[in-house]
Amino acid sequence: MVDTVISLKMRRIILSGYFFLTGICFSSWASRIPDIKMHLGLSDGAFGGLLFFLPIGSFLGIPISGSLTAKHGSKKIVSIAALIYPIALISLGLTTTITQLAICLFLFGMAGNLFNVSVNTQAANLSKHFDKSITSTFHGFWSLAGFTGGLLGGFFVAKQISPLQQFMTVALVGWVFLFFSRKYLLPGETSSQPVSKMWNKPSPLLLQFGLVALSNMICEGMMFDWSGVYFQKVVKVEEQFRTLGYISFMACMTTGRMFADRLINYWGARKQLMLSGLVVTLGLIIAVSYPNMIVSSIGFMFVGFGVSSVIPTIYGTVGKNAGPGRASIDLASVSSVGFFGFLIGPPIIGFISQAVGLRWAFLIISLLGIVTFIQAHKLKKYL
Repeated sequence: MVDTVISLKMRRIILSGYFFLTGICFSSWASRIPDIKMHLGLSDGAFGGLLFFLPIGSFLGIPISGSLTAKHGSKKIVSIAALIYPIALISLGLTTTITQLAICLFLFGMAGNLFNVSVNTQAANLSKHFDKSITSTFHGFWSLAGFTGGLLGGFFVAKQISPLQQFMTVALVGWVFLFFSRKYLLPGETSSQPVSKMWNKPSPLLLQFGLVALSNMICEGMMFDWSGVYFQKVVKVEEQFRTLGYISFMACMTTGRMFADRLINYWGARKQLMLSGLVVTLGLIIAVSYPNMIVSSIGFMFVGFGVSSVIPTIYGTVGKNAGPGRASIDLASVSSVGFFGFLIGPPIIGFISQAVGLRWAFLIISLLGIVTFIQAHKLKKYL
């Protein structure tokens, strides 16, 4: 049990650091992808196939992460994940063959998911001690770490420092943080149930939350993988501006997560989700209505604001309403449905684009914002 308001604030600050740590590990890898690709001499197609091992590892790790966190508590599993995720990052910098990279990406995905489920369970447990929403801010620190990792990668590239040296630096700082901060984590709830009894068919309520997560993650996956292509092929910008749409999206997603808790506390989670869905739809309509650099960037900014609070709100609500020792299992269940959208979203965009064009593909996906709006309205009893 938490004793004082000061300890609550300290736990919240420290937990934000753990969200930042998982984000900086992932973004450090992402920032050095071109270097590792070049080092192994891989074609775009071959490397693209290898990259798929990371989400496979993450997806297959969901039930493992949920079970371990439920059995041993989020504090212990967060501590373990904060130790092994940087190790998995370092292993990526040590690879010299395609097979090694495939295995390391798979393990990196699994370790990342262990960190993701356990740290979100810790956040859900901590949020029960607050009368207001605090979950979105945690995810904001993950997004902030995405920017920081990109800047850090650019610095190391400019100084001609290898990916391995960068990864080891990030890992060392992370382990120092773990050593001094672990005591501030909230003691995690544990479940005495056998693992076989923990998992059953998700309830209709969890499936409804999962549908909202699925719709949102398809939009997120599209922006991560296709925003640059959209600016290149539809907006037809010069090469140096190709990432402008992605940067606009990420900047607003990060900013939105930092302020979303205030909006949720002001008018409630349901209204926030409904508004988020409408803003996503509006943003994509703006981006495709008049595809030039400024208008499309503004549209992508709206999309960033729209998606920013959806996953934190869903995770926070599910975790807060979970039974004793059930938070990690329920979060893993909803996460698996949502993450499936992240996996299938980019290929679906490719198929639609092949059939009717990328501009129409973005317009069709904009309808998922309406799905979020409708589902949030249906869930008014629980939000």
